[in-house]
Amino acid sequence: MGQTNFHIVRCSECGAANRIPAEKTGMAAKCGKCQALLPTEQKKAAPGEAVKMRCTECGTKNKIPADRIDAGAKCGNCGASLKTEELFEPQPVMLTDGNFEVKVLKSPLPVLVFAWAPWCPTCGTVTPIIDEFASQAKGKVRVGKINIDANPMLANKYNIMSVPFLFIFDNGQMKESIPGGLQKHELMLKMSKYI
Repeated sequence: MGQTNFHIVRCSECGAANRIPAEKTGMAAKCGKCQALLPTEQKKAAPGEAVKMRCTECGTKNKIPADRIDAGAKCGNCGASLKTEELFEPQPVMLTDGNFEVKVLKSPLPVLVFAWAPWCPTCGTVTPIIDEFASQAKGKVRVGKINIDANPMLANKYNIMSVPFLFIFDNGQMKESIPGGLQKHELMLKMSKYI
């Protein structure tokens, strides 16, 4: 009995990992858990459209045509494989002291970090704005949320004294820190210079 090659495709809606046989690549596929269209099918874009992402090895920003995302894109500078699967990771990402370096500092996309706490009433009003922005910015910006009560190391490292608080990271460096919350259009304006 011959072995079948599979691609693992993570659902952008529920986060479930799905095994797609290699011979079915390019065909319509739905998530086995929630029946949502899998990200490989959402990647189809108009000719000429491209995504931009940084190489996690050398930090060079690369422009990848949307129709080549699945074709094993490589960095134009160092030749390392680009982690294109991270473009379609479910958002917002829940950040912790343990995953912050991988999800934020080594992200191939610019990152908007929303610091919050369960006891903060203002955080509750800002959260839906962050969630909507995360949905619309998927593939261009990574959006992460961090509960400062559950992750005191990061709260201390970045001197988070009040919440809500926003941070913008790009290429492993904090570029901006913004106390309070912003409206969705303000978030888009802030992040546009990093895309």
